[in-house]
Amino acid sequence: MKYKFLIFCIFSFFVNAQEVKIEMISKLDNGDFGSKEFFLNSFEGINIVDYTFNNSENIVGKDFKIIIRKYSKGKLEFEKIVVDTKADEMPKIEKDFNFSVFSKQTRGQQKIMITFPTMRFFYRKAFELNKKFEDGIYDYRELVDDSNTGKKTFELGKEIQLGLITPPNDNPKNGQLGYCEVTKSEIIIDEWYKKYQISEFFIIYLKIE
Repeated sequence: MKYKFLIFCIFSFFVNAQEVKIEMISKLDNGDFGSKEFFLNSFEGINIVDYTFNNSENIVGKDFKIIIRKYSKGKLEFEKIVVDTKADEMPKIEKDFNFSVFSKQTRGQQKIMITFPTMRFFYRKAFELNKKFEDGIYDYRELVDDSNTGKKTFELGKEIQLGLITPPNDNPKNGQLGYCEVTKSEIIIDEWYKKYQISEFFIIYLKIE
């Protein structure tokens, strides 16, 4: 009987561990409308999004990976690993873990910077873009479950999409014009490209395990 009870406890613990849901919160941080910070970021074409976590005690001591993937005509062109704490033997997630994504697009370039204040670390990279896109056409879009709260729920051990860097929808046949039309909670690459025909775009991914 004791043996059966022990097996049941181990099984229950495993199931509960597998079902742990983490809530991530994203918040646009371009400055209050009308402030010098807001106007400067608008002038420079910079978008800043901060990421924090509810019930963060469930991710303390975990490894994480952030990946930038560029897609061309709906197909993966390349991926760049921003950070992989397990492979790089870096410190694991600590209390109050947070990070920010900075995005800026100029003709022929998409610049991305991701900062980790508690880790005293940042990543910065410029990626090539087709020069047909003028300055500021690409926008960083948060991929969340609820656009009002910025919340997104995910499971440990599974990749999630943090953000999409894309031009707006400019074809009225595909729906509402602008960036809101192309912004979803989750981008299904083939379906999304088939509908909007946006030739180049980026998606940033996070995995905590």
